[in-house]
Amino acid sequence: MENIFYSKVFVAGSFKFVVDEASKRDTKLSTLDKFVCNLATILARDKEVVAVNLKILPNKCKIYIAKNDVWLTKDYEYINNVKKVLINVSKEAPMSFEEAYEKDDVKKLAINIFKYCKYKLIIRLNKLRKDIASNEDEIYIKSFLDYAKSDGVDVMFSEIHVISRVCYNYYPTAKKDPTIPEKFLRHIKKVGSYIGSFIDITNCARKQKYKTLYSCIELKLLDPNMVVKTVSSWSDTVEHYFRDQKIYDEFKKKCLNDPVIKKNLVRVYGKDTPDMLDCEVTKKMHLHAELNVLVNLMDQGKKDIDYIAVSKKCCYLCDLYIKFLISKGYKITISGSGLHKKLYHIWKLPDAFKQIIEKEISNHTNIIAIPDNDPDSSDPESVLYYGSISSSATPDSRVKHTKSVV
Repeated sequence: MENIFYSKVFVAGSFKFVVDEASKRDTKLSTLDKFVCNLATILARDKEVVAVNLKILPNKCKIYIAKNDVWLTKDYEYINNVKKVLINVSKEAPMSFEEAYEKDDVKKLAINIFKYCKYKLIIRLNKLRKDIASNEDEIYIKSFLDYAKSDGVDVMFSEIHVISRVCYNYYPTAKKDPTIPEKFLRHIKKVGSYIGSFIDITNCARKQKYKTLYSCIELKLLDPNMVVKTVSSWSDTVEHYFRDQKIYDEFKKKCLNDPVIKKNLVRVYGKDTPDMLDCEVTKKMHLHAELNVLVNLMDQGKKDIDYIAVSKKCCYLCDLYIKFLISKGYKITISGSGLHKKLYHIWKLPDAFKQIIEKEISNHTNIIAIPDNDPDSSDPESVLYYGSISSSATPDSRVKHTKSVV
């Protein structure tokens, strides 16, 4: 069954990378949720995705961190340095931000954030610069450039951390202007998020209110959850949906002749050869970072998962899985859930999902059919227990209904 599932995901990914239009959602976050989001931002480097969850314990907090790749030595060093700075600032709280920033370790943290996140920040900055170059005559572009120049900053050539500061300061005003395109605002926000994250986590640590919480931080870096899987070929998966071989052959030919689908086929199946669609594929599947954190907490028997911040918006399959868990009574909020709508073919099915499904199947197979002449068959509690099986059904039909549910 797993092979069928993964094979279908690969085929779906070859047809359409984006499942639906991205949805819009404005969520008001608590101070602690913002803190977790800021951590996720400054812990993600290169093309990695990082997920973070914070649990408040007596006299301390525990922070779970996962990413979609292996942890390197420099990752441990950087993350432990962030932890150390937060603890040091919190132990001396309360103080002003200016007092906190005067500390050498706090200044070094700001520098280290831009070094660690440089690659991802450059990608985001280049998108902003491309926006500016393509729309240089627009009023909103001129307004932003004038704002930057008034602060002595050239957005095209100044240092990264300086541009991040300008974007961070400019965004609160810009987002109130309905004439500024959403795409440009998004680029401004992302470039400014790095200096903003540094400021926000420092502000949390320096306050008396969070002294107990951040003066004792326990980190839990979760190992990546990956598995190598072999899935059926595109042809074997798709051919089952056609009764007529001729129609299937025509459909296959159209897919190969469509440049967009052809590009996706190469991206998913990894080669551009005549037999590309006829060969099995072996690839490494990743349990996405947010699900890694989620499954780890579920394994501890927790149903109140609370908030998980992710450095990148939740994908389509993760969103479906989270909604499924919520329907089963889990309390979960994921940053960016329901926004992304993208489908990744190397998505790993969580083991916890299999356990929940097995439990559901067990619940159904344990249903005992009640004879029609049972005096309790019309009892309301019996109706609730036996679900949708009608009291007028025969024993045979009830058993058949149960099997169909399974």
